[in-house]
Amino acid sequence: MDIIDQPAQQELNLDEKQWYSMSLGDLTLFLQQNGNELLTAVSYQDRDKPALCKALGKIEQLPDGVSVGERLYSGPEEESVYIELQLADKPYQVNADRPIKLGPKGRAVLYVSTSLWVQLKTVDTQKVMTEYPAIVPRMSWVGSTTIEGALCYSTKTAAPSELSQVSRKVHRAITALEIVNDSNHSPLTIQRLSLPLNMLSLFYSESAGYWTESVRFRMDASTGETVIVTSQKPPDELGDCTKISTARDSKQSSRLRTAMKLIMG
Repeated sequence: MDIIDQPAQQELNLDEKQWYSMSLGDLTLFLQQNGNELLTAVSYQDRDKPALCKALGKIEQLPDGVSVGERLYSGPEEESVYIELQLADKPYQVNADRPIKLGPKGRAVLYVSTSLWVQLKTVDTQKVMTEYPAIVPRMSWVGSTTIEGALCYSTKTAAPSELSQVSRKVHRAITALEIVNDSNHSPLTIQRLSLPLNMLSLFYSESAGYWTESVRFRMDASTGETVIVTSQKPPDELGDCTKISTARDSKQSSRLRTAMKLIMG
């Protein structure tokens, strides 16, 4: 089963003492069942190389320079483990390659993509045993000071405004961002936004790849008030989408209020 083209949960049924590998983005993940423990090893290619996409399959041995990184035990019941794709565990600070300006009562829809994570989870208890990013993310900080804010990841994007300009990549999920300037008089300039990926779910479309729910930022350039609203699904234009994984932080409300200084970084 190819987890890229058929993105359902993939239970691991590994032959004993046999190494397997799969690749996504820059990541190559190696797995071996060794009695009641699951051995894992990882390697990452250079960032400037084309993205990898290879389904789980048998290999003879670990490559030179790669060694076992973790030994996983699912518990006393020896639960089965499966692979699942997931969004990032922290917000992403999305930096537009050019400033975006909205006039009073202006509105724009932008499309941004962020890298996926590969998780190993137990089938019955849904416990995450371990996870690895398809692309090692760059760390950043979102907030007005070094005290007020939080760690996040950072990415730069062209943020196209037309769906036809969005390129599908097998290791990335796309989010449609609707930005609304509620001010009656003041223009709104945007250079970066904090995208709360830990509060979003991952969906798959056969025609359009991986997506998240759409997100709306309502901002008042005059007062600084910001409201974030997440929808229940990706854009309607995609047609039928299958939910692959639920939000990491399911306790958060879908309607969020926060200061613009935090959202804007």
